Amino acid sequence: MGETAYWRLRPNAPQPGAPLGPAEEIAEGSAREYSFGRGRSAFRMFVVRHLREYRGYLNICPHFSLPLNHEPDAFMSDGLIVCTRHFARFRPLDGMCVEGACEGSHLDPVPVEIGADGMLRIAG
Repeated sequence: MGETAYWRLRPNAPQPGAPLGPAEEIAEGSAREYSFGRGRSAFRMFVVRHLREYRGYLNICPHFSLPLNHEPDAFMSDGLIVCTRHFARFRPLDGMCVEGACEGSHLDPVPVEIGADGMLRIAG
């Protein structure tokens, strides 16, 4: 799957270099949500840490264009990203849907990087 810039087209999309927070705040096998802006036009994304790698995705299920989570930071179950609305399951390192209504689709990636200071940022 190639990186796309779809995330940049969303309202309130952060600029490359925008800080998200300390990378160490995301435990292995978990994820954390970040949002920019407020209300319906807020840019919502999450970062998952899996096998010591960090991946960012838009918080939009490709099946029905709704947020994946109901509870804050509740994205992971049994090592996979889960849509709590329709129970689709996605691989954490590439966002591929491997089970559910959108099987074969991908989550939209948001590139992230960790700076020398340990801060997670939107990658340029």
